[in-house]
Formats: sequence, C-alpha cells, structure tokens
Amino acid sequence: MNQVLWRTDTSMAGVLSVRAGHRLGTHRHRVNHHHMWVVDGEVEILGEVLGRGSYVHIPSGVAHDLDATNTGGCTVFYVYILPGS
Repeated sequence: MNQVLWRTDTSMAGVLSVRAGHRLGTHRHRVNHHHMWVVDGEVEILGEVLGRGSYVHIPSGVAHDLDATNTGGCTVFYVYILPGS
C-alpha cells in the first residue's frame, strides 16, 4: 500500500506499507533525497534492520530497498525532497 499524502513540484510525502515476506524492490531516486521514518514493524534498509521509531536518510542516487522478507512487515512515513528545496 502506498498513500501519497502531499505533493508539490519539489517534494512528496506519503505512507508506504510492505507486507511480511515481501520487499519493495531495489531502486534509486535520481535527484531526490529520501527520508523515512518507521511507523510500525521492522524493515531492512541499506543492510540494517530498522524498527518502529527509526529514521533513515537515503541520498539521491543510492540504490536501496525496503525488505520485509525476514520481518513481520512494516509501515513507513516517507518524504522526497529535491536538493536545495
């Protein structure tokens, strides 16, 4: 589930859930910085398992995944921001 909460020309915010045993898929954001807060559950991002309350910043161009294949699933709040915005 992905629910976009807000969007402008330079940024976007939303809530994303990844079910237990699934993953989003490795991807990268060409320009935008990606900020995520784990709202519920656990997820592996950039080789680290993050739990509720955790925060991660992923700079533009860095390949990453939201991997819940070995966790009970997760929900994250995310923000994409263009550099200099």
